[in-house]
Amino acid sequence: MGSDNGNWCLIESDPGVFTELIQNMGVSDVQVEELYSLDSASLRELEPVYGLIFLFKWQAAGSPGGAEAQAGQGAADEQSNTENVYFAQQVVTNACATQAILSVLLNRPEIDLGPMLQGFLDFSSELPADMRGLALSNSDEIRAVHNSFVRPEAFLGEQESREATESDDLFHFVSYVPKDGRLYELDGLKPGPVDHGECADWMARAGEVIQGRMAGFGDEIRFNLMAVIGDRRTALGRRVSSIDASIARLLVQLERLRLDAAGEKREKLQSQIGRLNVERADLEHLVEVENNKFARYKRDNALRKHNFIPMVYQMLRAMARKGVLDKAVEGAKHR
Repeated sequence: MGSDNGNWCLIESDPGVFTELIQNMGVSDVQVEELYSLDSASLRELEPVYGLIFLFKWQAAGSPGGAEAQAGQGAADEQSNTENVYFAQQVVTNACATQAILSVLLNRPEIDLGPMLQGFLDFSSELPADMRGLALSNSDEIRAVHNSFVRPEAFLGEQESREATESDDLFHFVSYVPKDGRLYELDGLKPGPVDHGECADWMARAGEVIQGRMAGFGDEIRFNLMAVIGDRRTALGRRVSSIDASIARLLVQLERLRLDAAGEKREKLQSQIGRLNVERADLEHLVEVENNKFARYKRDNALRKHNFIPMVYQMLRAMARKGVLDKAVEGAKHR
């Protein structure tokens, strides 16, 4: 899907991988969260939600789950006025993951893109969609970040990456982004953005469209949905700060009442402070959960990038020299 410009590697559909990709491109206060529910109430718990990234098995037109399923369900207009939507056609093999991420980031002006992506946006914003795709394919900086997740292969050089073939299961990413009160589907394999219409609740509308698409794939169950959201630790930290300010105000009021005989008012303030302290403790726990998650992302990504093949090769050689390799192989077969 797309031409080979600069040899972009396949990368794993994983929120930890996508989050580190975004961070390494210089974007601040943005992470990716895997979703298990499409209801808007669950999505609102993650606000701010900047966009959604949907992964599905790509199939050729005319096959079950092909063009009909990939076109989406419900009203959609590919010819609507989309001048304000940043869209790039995909011309790079294996780059649809990074392209889907950029489709969200470059359409949300409230995001601090950092020098790399802001420079790319400034350079490419006046180009047509196909030239934007070529500009992406020739961005050494973005490609280097993308290819930092190349998986070591036993029979390829360290800097080489295996391209997908027709015998592989091919998966494709598309993005759903709100813009000017409308929901847009950004698929680099299409000629332009797909306008899914005006919507007061874009997340609810996106859920309807994605559920419609999944229904069109029949028995296929290999889907993945991720949300590009604000850094949860930053949002939670703001809520903790707000609670701290509220507690401080209540403590001032309580101090003023320390000589007051009206015990009922004091008890009411103390009850409010107690509830706020409980809420604050819950938020601190959530911050700890997020910090642990980011630590796990860092460890898992380091393991993804590390080449264990030389170590395994040397272990097998050592086992062979000691005459225990054949026995170990037979034992593994038996188990």
